Amino acid sequence: MQRVSIDVGLDRSLEVVLRGEVDFTNAATSAEAIRAAIVAERPTAVRVDLAEVTFLDSSGIGVLVQAMKAAAAFDAIFRVEQPTDKVLDQLDTAGLLEPFGVTRS
Repeated sequence: MQRVSIDVGLDRSLEVVLRGEVDFTNAATSAEAIRAAIVAERPTAVRVDLAEVTFLDSSGIGVLVQAMKAAAAFDAIFRVEQPTDKVLDQLDTAGLLEPFGVTRS
């Protein structure tokens, strides 16, 4: 299963989909794939879809923080979308809901 897929929209936005477990075993490759796409595409916005993430450890949170910083370097809007309830709780505990543009329903 491909853990990271990245598509570029017509509006130059980057749609990143993460899947499965995002942890120390794959965080570095995931972060590099996202960073490289941001640098190459210079998007207007970066959206990271977490609907298919089953586990996110501190390394996985680091992937998101690195992506947010890379997006900011190009003045791109950064947003995390569709986190599962478990991931939402982790992001809330880490104080990252607001920086990631996530709201509780």
